[in-house]
Amino acid sequence: MIDSMTRTRPAPAASDADRRLGEHLPVVVRSQDTRIPARRRAPRTVAEMRARLAEVRDEQSCGACQGSGGHTETTSSGGVTRQNWVRCDSCKGSGSA
Repeated sequence: MIDSMTRTRPAPAASDADRRLGEHLPVVVRSQDTRIPARRRAPRTVAEMRARLAEVRDEQSCGACQGSGGHTETTSSGGVTRQNWVRCDSCKGSGSA
């Protein structure tokens, strides 16, 4: 009787066909990726996804308020400091261009 808890079974040796397929697939995928226009290519890494989101956000944000929708104005009188939100006139507070 074999004690299956202590003895491991040897892993099957990778055949030559498996190895060749493993080398062939990345080459084919990369060559097909280069044929896709950059704007239509799906982001594959987190860094690519973040870069694409930042690019879209920059394209759509208001140039006057940089997408924030306005700014704060600080006034002080009688020892009291107040902050008021002032809406952007260009985008009417939406933050979009």
